[in-house]
Amino acid sequence: MDFTLLALLILSVVLIGLHAPYAALTLAAIILLSTVVTRLSWAVLQSFETAEVTQRIWD
Repeated sequence: MDFTLLALLILSVVLIGLHAPYAALTLAAIILLSTVVTRLSWAVLQSFETAEVTQRIWD
């Protein structure tokens, strides 16, 4: 990634945080919760898949 683009992205995040802190916190919470739910859902789905593979081994 180009350094100029990275600097602009960092600057925009800082400015959003300064001028709209509640919006930034809300957006961060949404991203965090989405990540947690996705990882938990993936872990649950993987646990079912490994159970099926284990069942096939024993059959």
